[in-house]
Amino acid sequence: MEMQALIFDIKRDCSEDGPGIRTTVFFKGCPLSCVWCQNPEGSDKQPSFSFRASACHPESCGAVCVAECQAGCLQLNAQGHLTPDWSACTRCDRCFSVCPTKALEPVGYWISLDELMYRVAIDKPFYQTSGGGVTLSGGEAAQQMAFNHLFLQRLKAEGIHTALETSGFFNYRRFKQQLLPWLDLIYFDLKLINEAESRKYTGQSNKLILENFMKLVKDADIPVIPRIPLIPGITTTKENLQGIARFLADNGIGTATLIPYNPLWKDKTVNLGKAVQFDRSAFMTTEEQQACVIRFQTTEPAEKKAGSAN
Repeated sequence: MEMQALIFDIKRDCSEDGPGIRTTVFFKGCPLSCVWCQNPEGSDKQPSFSFRASACHPESCGAVCVAECQAGCLQLNAQGHLTPDWSACTRCDRCFSVCPTKALEPVGYWISLDELMYRVAIDKPFYQTSGGGVTLSGGEAAQQMAFNHLFLQRLKAEGIHTALETSGFFNYRRFKQQLLPWLDLIYFDLKLINEAESRKYTGQSNKLILENFMKLVKDADIPVIPRIPLIPGITTTKENLQGIARFLADNGIGTATLIPYNPLWKDKTVNLGKAVQFDRSAFMTTEEQQACVIRFQTTEPAEKKAGSAN
């Protein structure tokens, strides 16, 4: 059986996911459960669907999707509104083609290595002229390591620049063997320096993430660029930003990319039938962003432990 990957999007002509003109492949499945997840459609490890209630008008279309759904996960409530049961969906995909307003749309699909290579190699001339390439993102691309081991090898055989956006939560031994030799650039997210807060807001300890970062800095012969998502009141605190700055300095890194908060994830989360766990609907102001830069740049020395020498 041909190896396949589960992805949820392929975006061409990207300029924010690495140098030059790039194609970004978004792989489905993530080990973290961040309360502010920017790509909630990439969190699950199986195909799903999105439902926009505002676009659904069963009184006009006759709720044809209900009749087409083989799993019975689409029903009308007493008020005549469509009420999906995401957990029951088997992705028979029959509802998508009959929905006249595209209120129902698929999220995630399986793709073969040959098909994925064909779709990203189309823009090879643009990569070559702009210094661009292909970026693996997610979700967490390292969750599908066996597939991406082959994918990255194929990309390098074609002379295509490769980059990875990662949460840092992966098996380092396998990563070093299967992915690192075929990567040209790594964007490594550092969200929270405190382990208890990491468990609270991402669902996982940060111990493995920090250990993997330290190992990569030592082992990698390519740029490993730390990125800090600025989540107001969570990652933007003085303690967190200065703690990350100290951690980076201890590992010989003097800079990081600060990524401003973007609230557009919230509608996607609702459309996927997931609960919104972080209540901030506004973009970060320029003043808020600048305050974060100042906190990160004005790192105070770590407090000495009790009993340490003066």
